[in-house]
Amino acid sequence: MKISTQLISGAGNTFHITWANQNPEIEKLSAEQKKKIAADICDRNKADGFIFLKKESTYSWWFYNNDGSDAEMCGNATRCVGYFIKNIIGEDGPTWNLLTTAGPIKIEALNSESYKISMTPIETLNSSHGAFYDTGVPHLIQELERFGDYLQKKSEAATLRFHKDFQPRGTNVTYVQLENEANRLKAVSYERGVENFTDACGTGAMAAAMYNLIKRGSQQTQVEMPGGTLMMDLSDLKNPQMTGPAVLLGTFEYEI
Repeated sequence: MKISTQLISGAGNTFHITWANQNPEIEKLSAEQKKKIAADICDRNKADGFIFLKKESTYSWWFYNNDGSDAEMCGNATRCVGYFIKNIIGEDGPTWNLLTTAGPIKIEALNSESYKISMTPIETLNSSHGAFYDTGVPHLIQELERFGDYLQKKSEAATLRFHKDFQPRGTNVTYVQLENEANRLKAVSYERGVENFTDACGTGAMAAAMYNLIKRGSQQTQVEMPGGTLMMDLSDLKNPQMTGPAVLLGTFEYEI
């Protein structure tokens, strides 16, 4: 079986996407086979995750981290799906709905490389380890005085990610540095499934913006991540929105 993918970057967070509607063999694959394909392709051409995109009455996905584990939700991945729908499938839109494990997501194309995502409602969770939010997936927030210090936090993040207090789901760990302007901060996320820091994380940026809202009262926050900048709007916590880029990195074909 041949599988073609587009490798798309959402602010440095990268995903292989394949259009399952064009390949009926994909429907016949078991979950374990899909996971193996996802992990193999993400290893051969490095990416943070893999998406089998399909459409019936609406768009939905089988979405995996680069180790083949299930991924519930990712804001950057949904923007990459928006890019794929508009530029690869060729739908005019400008809005589409995507059904995810975390709930339905609305995607709006602002232009060919900029997308606004209406994400799932933010849930504040309890934790003795710090601010803890579910923005589609769980994120523990840790504040830094100097952003560059996160580079020495990998071992700490890995420990927190698997800490017994966060089982059975585990948690992502997002480090933030608040800047002088109340509507700006820097953030980076240690992500489950990737088991490392990623260049960008949409749900992590949303969790960081929620932290900023609680701490400094800013409903709009510009979140600078290593791979790019995302704009977060939390004026409606039941409909938080994220705006950011998505660009094509390459097209690949595999014999599976």
